[in-house]
Amino acid sequence: MSISFWIQAFDINNFDGKNAFNLGSQLIEFPLGIHMLEPKDLHSTTAIIGIHGSNSEGYEWIYPLWKLNSPSSAVYFYRWNDKDCANTSTNLLADSLKEVIKSNPELTAIKLLAHSYGGLHLLHSLSLIEEIVKNLERDIKIEIHFIASLLSPPKLLAMRCGLKDVSTSFIHLKIFNWKTIQEIDGAFRGYKNDPQELSLPNIIQTRLPETYNGRKLGHNWSISWVAEQL
Repeated sequence: MSISFWIQAFDINNFDGKNAFNLGSQLIEFPLGIHMLEPKDLHSTTAIIGIHGSNSEGYEWIYPLWKLNSPSSAVYFYRWNDKDCANTSTNLLADSLKEVIKSNPELTAIKLLAHSYGGLHLLHSLSLIEEIVKNLERDIKIEIHFIASLLSPPKLLAMRCGLKDVSTSFIHLKIFNWKTIQEIDGAFRGYKNDPQELSLPNIIQTRLPETYNGRKLGHNWSISWVAEQL
């Protein structure tokens, strides 16, 4: 599958605090692949890549990506087929990452932020990403951020998709797992066990607080909270 990588009229800097739903709908209309969300800057040293979850409306990504943007960063949104099993199309993510690296000659760091079902897609792409980093001719630090992610899926989903446990030690990746409080997360509170749990060597795990800016810190607000910590 070919990837889509092009500069478009969309600019994350157009966020004004009131148009998140409008901008979010534009994100979800993008074709599959990697998309830059601002004018090209060949001097970017950090790339921020957002990976959406299942049935995303896009709006939950607008403030976080706007918040993480800076003069030294390049911000991207990765569209994938979230109707499919999370362990498919992993080559699309790997190829997208290669294109970001190739297109930013001064890049020294990449942060991949995956939300909800997108976290499971990223989890099953880690071996490919580890291989990319290992073979790089320049030093680029890669951070993996799972945010309110479905990392321990139900058995029926695991069986249907042939999902296997990921327990490898990824020595070239720094991995963070940001977990909501299951009981107040509308996407996960019906699960018997917390599906955000993940056991990997050297993973940094953080439980999010109960509230954020005076409101319940649920499933979608988790991305904004993490963006502010980063």
